[in-house]
Parts: sequence; C-alpha cells; structure tokens
Amino acid sequence: MTIKKDRTIITVGENKQKMTRKVDTYEYENLEQCIKSDQVPANEVAELFTDPDYYKWYSDRNFKDK
Repeated sequence: MTIKKDRTIITVGENKQKMTRKVDTYEYENLEQCIKSDQVPANEVAELFTDPDYYKWYSDRNFKDK
C-alpha cells in the first residue's frame, strides 16, 4: 500500500525538470535516510530528484513493490 508521503515523493521525482543538482554516489544512502525521516525539505527533495540516476536508485529501493 502506498502512503501519501510516498505518493508525494514519487510525484516530485517524476516531474521531468532540467537537472539542477547532481548527487554523488557516496551521498545516496545518507540522503535516502534523511528524506525518509523528513529531514530534507520538499523543495530540496524536488531538486535532488532532478538527477535521474539518483531518482532511479531511490525509487528502485523504495517504491519497487508499490
């Protein structure tokens, strides 16, 4: 079951904007935990998800079964 927070994150990530921030691979897991614990504001999550590689990695790990 997809919860409202997950739907919001998916929607933000699927908004095809020009990449404004490249996420380094060493930051992936730390950022994932910060996003999941609401430590990252929504506008920054939207910016992070403009990196298609990071969004794919994040969604594969968090939304694969949803």
